[in-house]
Amino acid sequence: ALVIPVSSPTMADTVATAPTVELPSSSVVDAPKQKEKRAARADRRQKQALANLPTPCRPGRSQGGGGASPTARSAQQPQQRCHPGSLEDVMRRKGIDEAWSALEEMQDRGVTSDKFSVSRLLMKTVGDARSRLNAPRVYRGIGLVERFIEAQPTDVDEVLFNALLDTCCRLKDLPRLESIAYRMKELKVTPSPVTLGILVKTYGQAGDSQKVLQLWTDMDQQRRSANAVTYGCMIDACVKCGHLGKALEIFAEMKQEGKHKNTILYTTLIKGCGLEKDLPKALELFREMSAEGVPCNTITYNSILEACVKCNDLEAAEGIVQDMLSTACSVQPDLITFSTVLKGYCHSGCLDKALQMLDSIKGRGLHCDELVYN
Repeated sequence: ALVIPVSSPTMADTVATAPTVELPSSSVVDAPKQKEKRAARADRRQKQALANLPTPCRPGRSQGGGGASPTARSAQQPQQRCHPGSLEDVMRRKGIDEAWSALEEMQDRGVTSDKFSVSRLLMKTVGDARSRLNAPRVYRGIGLVERFIEAQPTDVDEVLFNALLDTCCRLKDLPRLESIAYRMKELKVTPSPVTLGILVKTYGQAGDSQKVLQLWTDMDQQRRSANAVTYGCMIDACVKCGHLGKALEIFAEMKQEGKHKNTILYTTLIKGCGLEKDLPKALELFREMSAEGVPCNTITYNSILEACVKCNDLEAAEGIVQDMLSTACSVQPDLITFSTVLKGYCHSGCLDKALQMLDSIKGRGLHCDELVYN
């Protein structure tokens, strides 16, 4: 069985303890009251920290201890600014929900916040959700970030907008994404290659091939600066929209620029060839990976096996499985590997081979799921 190592938990943040205060012997009986007073004062200081801490790295604040006189400050009535680390400190000590509450309280009080902290807070919220998003929490975050943009329109950048766009992409909320993209254009925030990748990925998920191709054509500057990740988003979007030819065309352009040596790119194209039942091209790409020195992973092998099964070439599928089982191969087959070939045997009426494959699955200690039995 494939043993996946589990990373060890991260070390908790060290919390500094307050120095012990020795009370005179005559005050021992009042110690509990003094502790309560100290705790109350500390709590008040903590609540005021977000609003009162200066931000030397933000414009409008003096780096030294001087600055404008109290009279001048009163006349100018500047907005209060939050220390850049305050939100992240709340998030680290009390969690994401408390950090969003802190940001909301700051906005209610007219205290400006820091775009970098707000971006990280949103990305942390989505990242914590893993495969399943906590929609109410995420939408609350989106709303507060949009409120930040309206309150501080001159203090935004493409990183913040990309965090919003990527969040909408994960939620598959196309109307919200388009609204944010329009606001980004209104504020004249220049999109990056990352922006292009997020947009084509979202429209690819929606199956809007016309919008995918239009974005790829219109965002010429971002396309010319794109890396393998952005290209991968575009190729995946083309495959999802049934434009395998365009995906292969873009991949050919990447080859000319030497950007093509990527496992995910090859695997995506092999999947696309399988969907179009173009097994010769899928096998060509699979063999090309070895020639180009691009490593295969389990998903790559499972994708080429799926293509073989779709095209009813079980002999080719058996050969690939044998290669995986050889000592020379560093990639081990998983349940999907065996169940894909089993499915091919069943579709072809090879019941004896299907039952043998079932025995092989059990013999390797793999747990058969409902898909195998079905």
